[in-house]
Amino acid sequence: MTIVRKLLIHLWRDEGGLSAIEFALVSTFVLVPLLLGATELGNRAWIKTQFENAAQAGVDYALVKGCANATTCAFTAAGIQNAVQTASSLGTAVTVAPPSGCGGAYFCYGCPSSSGVTLSASSVTCGSGGTSGTYAGVTATYTYSPLLHSCGDWLPTSICPASSTATVTWTVNALTRVY
Repeated sequence: MTIVRKLLIHLWRDEGGLSAIEFALVSTFVLVPLLLGATELGNRAWIKTQFENAAQAGVDYALVKGCANATTCAFTAAGIQNAVQTASSLGTAVTVAPPSGCGGAYFCYGCPSSSGVTLSASSVTCGSGGTSGTYAGVTATYTYSPLLHSCGDWLPTSICPASSTATVTWTVNALTRVY
């Protein structure tokens, strides 16, 4: 009986596994949230880059196809939409619309401005000193749904929405001169 008692006392006083238990507790409350935050940040950056590249692909398509003159262009709305939606893994989740300021078309004639294009009917000198031209563009929209919802008050709502059903909508306006 004394051997069993000595063994129990030895096990009771042994602190060899204490650091492993402490590490497990600390990692649960510190390392796991850091890992989840890094995962969300990486996923968000990857998807936003894919989205912006997709919008740029639509403008690149219009630039490559070009325009024969100020009113006749070789690209179509369907071609731009296809270029945007096949340029990334996001596919049809990216919605495509004509650029703001072009009167509902994917190309227009005028001068560049902070809101898109200031339309004009003929060649004029723009406020910036350049001449008017034909501009093509796209407005792309994507609704991002975060991996982690409801971070409470820990992070701004632009990064982590307060609601479990909240999403973040991104919009990119891309515009380039084609003629």
